[in-house]
Amino acid sequence: MNSKSHILTVAGLLLVVAIVLVTVPLKFLSNSHEYFADQSPQTVGTQEENPSIDSISTTPDMKKPKSTTTPQPRVETPVTISTPKAGTQLMGWVYPGEPACSASTEYKTIARVDVLKVEYFAVTEEGNLDLLTVSNSGCNGYSKANIDDIKKYSSTQYVTISSSDATSMGAFLTKALSDGVHTSALVAFVVDNDITGVELDFEDFGRWDTSTYAQYKNFVTKLGNALHAKGKKLMIDGPATANIEEENWFVWRYKDFVSLPVDHVVVMGYDYQFDHGSGNPVSPTVWLKNVIAFTRARFPDTNRLTIGIPSYGYKGVGTTQKFNLLTYDQIKREPGFSTATRDPKSFEMTWKQGGFVYFFQDSVSMSKKRQVVEAAGIKSISVWHLGGNAWFAK
Repeated sequence: MNSKSHILTVAGLLLVVAIVLVTVPLKFLSNSHEYFADQSPQTVGTQEENPSIDSISTTPDMKKPKSTTTPQPRVETPVTISTPKAGTQLMGWVYPGEPACSASTEYKTIARVDVLKVEYFAVTEEGNLDLLTVSNSGCNGYSKANIDDIKKYSSTQYVTISSSDATSMGAFLTKALSDGVHTSALVAFVVDNDITGVELDFEDFGRWDTSTYAQYKNFVTKLGNALHAKGKKLMIDGPATANIEEENWFVWRYKDFVSLPVDHVVVMGYDYQFDHGSGNPVSPTVWLKNVIAFTRARFPDTNRLTIGIPSYGYKGVGTTQKFNLLTYDQIKREPGFSTATRDPKSFEMTWKQGGFVYFFQDSVSMSKKRQVVEAAGIKSISVWHLGGNAWFAK
């Protein structure tokens, strides 16, 4: 899913006493995760640990060991951040494990998060459903206490099922369509836990073939109908495409979901750097605007349309597609953080140091993206992700 903010230069900081502004963003889905990743278009992360920042993986992961570097405080000119428009629905993703363990603190202190979407299920390599619990996945995993907490601090709740690999997803879909067990298990879970519905965060879109896509749409239809029969809802996540060229990277077509039993379609308006290389922002504002317009032309029902915006940042190698996705709490420990300046294309903060390029979100960049979404007439925003970041509109 606007006035420019001026950032003082390092030289200017020696002459001016500025007000410290370290308000930061809160996502946008699916999984989130540590890595240096060699990415094909629109590939997402897994929960696997990969501590070596020089390694190359096809699956990202945010779990990066914290740096021991202590940067100087970054000082900015004060910026007035408006709150979201009245009537704008705010969603936040929550996933289990580090570095997102502060998610509960955030959703308990944020002024208003209407919808919490918690990743309690993941698709295994064999195509089975894996329940991510506190005991096997750590913080934010499923437990009675956790689901009670989620329900207490939100008006609407979805259980997110994630898949970051097209092959595993294909195996899952084949099983789900053959015996209906996966469908029944997901419906029973939301009924038994008295939550709103299911969100499908199936990614690795660039590796879907036409057969997998046909299976996906068939599964969406069966799951949507089964959920609706119990008074529950279905949400699905899709890739951001701003033009015909980007749309042709994938078999996914938003127009195909207009008539399917889907209550919300979430466009993940971020990960631009994966498709265009390191050195690019996570979500340029003009690109985000074009993504919304392009999608609305194919899926015109704005009442069912949600735009995802990022809270995360990254550390990248030169102009390659090798990245280490980082939360704000992680990236602020990186050398050179205090030298970051505002990128005019995205309003994100960026700097270069030691052969690496960095981008991250703060309250300004997130508010600018939110304004783009609201100006386009979209009334629902989803932030990837809670945990390791602070809310963008206090």
